[in-house]
Amino acid sequence: MNIFIIGGCGFIGFNVFSFLKTKNYNNITIIDNFSGQSSKKNYIKIKKEFKKVKFFNIDISQNKKIFDLIKKNKPEVILALHGQIAVTRSIKDPKLDFNNNFLSVFNLLESIRKFSPKSILINLSSNKVYGKIEKIDLKEKKLRYASNHLVDEKYPLNFESPYGCSKGAADQYVVDYAKLYNLRTVSLRLSCVYGENQWGTEDQGWIAWFIKCALLNNKIRLFGTGKQVRDVLHVSDLANLIYLCIKKINTIKGHAFNIGGGAKNTMSLLELINKIEIKLKTKINYSFSKVRFGDQKFFVNNLSKIKKMTGWYPKVSVNNGLNKYIYWIKSKH
Repeated sequence: MNIFIIGGCGFIGFNVFSFLKTKNYNNITIIDNFSGQSSKKNYIKIKKEFKKVKFFNIDISQNKKIFDLIKKNKPEVILALHGQIAVTRSIKDPKLDFNNNFLSVFNLLESIRKFSPKSILINLSSNKVYGKIEKIDLKEKKLRYASNHLVDEKYPLNFESPYGCSKGAADQYVVDYAKLYNLRTVSLRLSCVYGENQWGTEDQGWIAWFIKCALLNNKIRLFGTGKQVRDVLHVSDLANLIYLCIKKINTIKGHAFNIGGGAKNTMSLLELINKIEIKLKTKINYSFSKVRFGDQKFFVNNLSKIKKMTGWYPKVSVNNGLNKYIYWIKSKH
């Protein structure tokens, strides 16, 4: 099977690439613009371990090169695992965000429509398409916000921030192109994905960032109360889902799915700090800053739709995922 991985040297792309290799998918082409902080490290790692992988350094927001590549190769699968990943950066540079998160996906859709209509496209969207999730009952507890409300795909879309707009627009185009042009496309609205090969910064990748700060004895800034809750998903579970999506594309094409750790894998920022302190036997210093624009106090996915249509559910618990991730980060530091 001929597979294109867009952003194949990034955090998710690299993990998905590695997973697919274990399933004997050997005809994989990686397309990356190498703008991410881990891209060059992962490129070197892939080149060293897998000699026959093809690489193309392409910015797919510029359509000619990606059009030519897809027209020539007609890949059976295109995995759009790329993109600008921080709300804060989208506010500072909305044009960059638009190009990376919307225009790039639009170019992929157009190239498939014109030159390779049998190709599968799996796009990574975001839970930010739902905005702040304000119409839910919340209780404020000592370490977290609590609610019985799980967000499903019927919750109203509400794009906020350039990041929310770009991800949301791409998400809707992916769904619409399946309906209008009968393409095999699907969009995955991700919550918080973490795990090996994610380095994390203060702007994005909070689990990685907190662990790194703890190991280096650096102070953490919490934006808001620190009681914000997410359902967290280990990247190995996401890689397995993408593999299942390829196999079940004729069932799920034209759909968008909420993807995260679900109700069994939730954590607040303060709870993560407590867990890291116990696991590393250390004390973490932190302070509070103003809440960030568009932040969600509570977001936990209802995974009923994706489970019903594919049989997928997360298998890596928060505790096991954190243990694996902390071990990996410590080995790299």
